[in-house]
Amino acid sequence: MKIKTIILIVTVIGSFLSIKAQSFSETQQDSLMGIWKDVTQQDTIRLNAIQRIAMEGYRFKNPDSALYYAQLQYDFALKTKHKNFQALALNTQGDYYLLKGNPDKSFDIFNLALKISEEINNKRTKLITLGNISRVYESKGNIEKALDYNLQILKISEDIQDKKGIGRSLADIGKNYARKGDLKSGLAYLKRSKNIFEELDDKNSIATVRSFIANVYMQQGNLDEALKLITINLAYFEDVGNKTLAAGCLSNLAGIYINQGDTKKALHYLEKALVHFEEIGNIPYVAKISQNMGQIYYEQGNLERALEYMTNSLKLSEVIKDENTEAAAKQKIGIIFTEQEKYSQAISYGNEALNFYQKTGDVMGVSSTSGSLTKSYIADGNYKKAFEMNELYYKMRDSLNSKENQKALIEVQVQSDYEKQKAIDDLNNEKKMVLEQQKTLAQQRISWAIGIGLLLSSILAYVIFNKLKETRKQKVIIEEQKKKVEQSEKHKEQFLANMSHEIRTPMHAISGMTNILERNKHPKSQDVFLKAMRTSSDNLVVILNDILDLSKIEAGKLDIESISLNLEAVVENFIQILKFKAEEKGLTLSYEISEDAPALIMGDPTRLNQILINLVGNAIKFTEKGNVKIFISSTNGQLHFEIKDTGIGIPKDKQKSIFESFEQAKGSTTRYYGGSGLGLSISKQLVDLQNGKIWVESSEGNGSAFYFDLPLTIPKTNAVGQRFISEDKLKTMAKSLKGIRILIAEDNPFNQMIAQDDLSYYIEDISIDTVENGMLAIDKFKSNNYDLILMDVQMPVMNGFEATKKIRDLEKSKGLATTISIIAMTASLLKTEIENCYNAGMNNYIPKPYKVEELIVPIFNELKSKNELS
Repeated sequence: MKIKTIILIVTVIGSFLSIKAQSFSETQQDSLMGIWKDVTQQDTIRLNAIQRIAMEGYRFKNPDSALYYAQLQYDFALKTKHKNFQALALNTQGDYYLLKGNPDKSFDIFNLALKISEEINNKRTKLITLGNISRVYESKGNIEKALDYNLQILKISEDIQDKKGIGRSLADIGKNYARKGDLKSGLAYLKRSKNIFEELDDKNSIATVRSFIANVYMQQGNLDEALKLITINLAYFEDVGNKTLAAGCLSNLAGIYINQGDTKKALHYLEKALVHFEEIGNIPYVAKISQNMGQIYYEQGNLERALEYMTNSLKLSEVIKDENTEAAAKQKIGIIFTEQEKYSQAISYGNEALNFYQKTGDVMGVSSTSGSLTKSYIADGNYKKAFEMNELYYKMRDSLNSKENQKALIEVQVQSDYEKQKAIDDLNNEKKMVLEQQKTLAQQRISWAIGIGLLLSSILAYVIFNKLKETRKQKVIIEEQKKKVEQSEKHKEQFLANMSHEIRTPMHAISGMTNILERNKHPKSQDVFLKAMRTSSDNLVVILNDILDLSKIEAGKLDIESISLNLEAVVENFIQILKFKAEEKGLTLSYEISEDAPALIMGDPTRLNQILINLVGNAIKFTEKGNVKIFISSTNGQLHFEIKDTGIGIPKDKQKSIFESFEQAKGSTTRYYGGSGLGLSISKQLVDLQNGKIWVESSEGNGSAFYFDLPLTIPKTNAVGQRFISEDKLKTMAKSLKGIRILIAEDNPFNQMIAQDDLSYYIEDISIDTVENGMLAIDKFKSNNYDLILMDVQMPVMNGFEATKKIRDLEKSKGLATTISIIAMTASLLKTEIENCYNAGMNNYIPKPYKVEELIVPIFNELKSKNELS
C-alpha cells in the first residue's frame, strides 16, 4: 500500500500557532473558573482566565464547551470594550467550526478577528489569526495560499522578536513544504523549529514538531525513525489527555504497519483512532480514517467493505465541504468501480476527482488520477480517452522529473561558478601578498646592507617556495574544475537517459498500436495513414538514437562491437524500415551486393545499420523524383559502400561542413525538407570510431553520392551471423511456442495491451497474466507456474531489477534445478541499463519500442535453450 493513503491523518495537528499545551489538572481548571466567576477581579484577569478555560481546557477534550465559554468571553469583552479578547474569542469560535468541518464559517469568523487585531495593532493576536486562516486553506487543499500566510507569520514573529512564534511558524512552513512534496525543504524548516523549542524547553511544542517530522520520515520511507517518534508522541499526548493528537498518532502507527505488511495491526490502530475522533465529534478525521480503512480492505481484495468505507468518507467530506478528502475518496471509489466492471460510474467519479486536482494545481493528484482513469477507459473500450489520460499521466510525471533534473544542473553550475570565482580571488590575494612582501624585503636590503647576501638567498628561496605553492594551487583548481565538468556530464547523461525512457515509452505505444491496426482488418483507404504513422514513429526513434549517441561520442563512452554479422541481413533490415518512405515519394529504392563481398563479416550490426539508415534516409529526404541506389563491394581489405541519389545535390562550398552537427547545405533546406541536422555528423563519427573513411561527391542540382569504407575482417569459418528474420520464419518459431504461459509485469496499460496483442497474434493458445509492479509479479510467481516472465524495469512500488533479484533468491532458497527465464523490457538502451538487467539476474532484454521479431526471437531462444519445448 502506498504511504500517501495513510499520512493524511497527520494533518490533524493543524496549524502550529493554534495549539496550546493541554495540561490542566482539575485543580487548575477549578482555580481558573473561580477567577472568572469572581466579579471583584479586574476585567482583563477574568477574560484571560476564561480564554484559557475555552482554548486550553476544552478545545480538544470537549469542543462544544470550548465554544460555549468562548461566547461568554466574547460577550463580556464586547461589554467591557476589550477588543483584543474579542478577537481571541473569535479565534476560539472559528477553531471550533474548523474542527467540526465547516471551513467556510470558520473563515468568516477568522477574518472578523483579523480585522479587529489590525484595528488595535496587536501583532500577537494577528499572528494567531493568520495561523488559523492558513489552516482553513490547508483544509481546502490550497497549500500555496497556506504558505503565503505562514511566511507573513514568520516575518511578524521576527519583527517582534517572538522566539516561540518563530519556532511555530517555521514548523508550519516545514509541514506545508512537505505536503507540497518538497520533503528536503520541509525537513530543514522542521529541524530549525525543533531546535528553537528545545532551547525553550517547550515539551508540547517539541511533541508537535516531532509529529510533523515523523510525517516526513513516513513519506521518505524511513519507517523505523517514524515509528520511534510516533510512539514517543502517543505516550505524551495520552498522558496530557489530548485525544485528538493521540488519535493522529494511532492513525500514523497504522500507516507504518500497513507499509510493513501487517494489516491486522493497522486496522486495530485505525479502529482505536476512529473511536477517539467519533467521541470528540471530529468529522474531518472520521472521514479520513474511514478512507484509510477502505484502502486497506481494497488492498485485501474485499471490494464491498472497501466501497462501504470509501462511500462513508465521501458523504462526510461532502457534508463538511472538505474538498481535498472528497476528491481522494472519489478517485478511490472510481478505482473500485473499475474492479467491479462498473465503468461508467468509475469514469464519472474519476473525472470529478481529476477536475478538482487540476483546479487546485495538485500535480501528484492529477498524475495518480489520470493513471487510474487510463485503466478505466481501456476497460470500457474508449481508447481515445484512454490515450488522452495516459498522455496527461506522463506529462505530470515528466513535470516532476524535469524539475528535479533542472534543479540538480543549476546547483552544479552555481557551485562551479562559485569555485572559479573563489580561485581567481585567492590568486589575486596571493599576488597582492607577494608584492607587499617584496616591498618590505627591498626596504630591509637598504636598511641592512650588511645582510644583503643572506636576504638575497632568503628571497630566492621564498620565490621558489611561492612558485611551487602557486603551481600546487593551480593543480588543485584544475582538478576541482575537472570534477565539476565530470559531474555536469553525469547530470547531462542522466537527463538524456530519462529523456530516452520518457520518449520511448509513448513511442512504444504508438508503434505497437500501429502494428495492431495494420495487421487487423481495416479499410484500404487507411493504409496511407498507417504507413505515415509507421514512418513517423520510425523516424522519431532514429532521431532519438542520434541524440543519445552524439552525447556518448562527446563523452568518449560509445563502444563499438565486433561480432559476426550477415551483411545482407543488415541491408534487408534498413530497407524494410525505409521502403515506405521511398514509396510515399514515388522513388525506386534498390541495393546490390557485389559477389566479391563476403556474406559474413566482423563488425557492429547496430552501428552499421545506423550509418546506412542515416545516409539512405538522407538521400530519400532530399530526392523528389528518380531513385536511390546502394552498392556494396570489397576492395583492398576494405568494405566499400556507395549511396547514390538523383536529388537536389550539395554545393561545392558546403561539402566540407556537411558532416558537422546541425549543418545542412542551406538554412532553407531545413525548413523545406526538415531534419535534425545530426544524421551525417553521427554517421561520420561512427565511421571514424571504426577506423574508416567517409566522403561525398556532388554538384548542385545533379544528385549526390556518399561513400564510406570500413576495415574488412572475415570471421572464423564456423561463425554464424545474424540473419534477417522473415515473417514466415517468425511464424514458424511462434508455432513451436504453442500453449506457453507468460507473466507480463508492466505498469503502463497501453504497453500491456500491445504485448498481449502481439503475443496472442503470433503464439497459438498462449496464456498471459499481467501485473502493474514488481511486488505483484513476485506474488504471481509464488502461486503460479510460468514458462517465462517479461519484466519492465521501471515500475512503481518495486522496479524490475529488485523483483528479479527477489525471484532469483526465492529459487535459490527452494533449491530449484531450473530457473524461470526473465526477459527485461526497457525503454533505455544505455549500456549501464543493459548491464543492470544482466546483473539483476535477467536472461535477456527487449527494447521499447520493439520490432515483432525482437519480441518473439528472444522468447523462442530462451525457452529452446532450456529444453522446455517439445
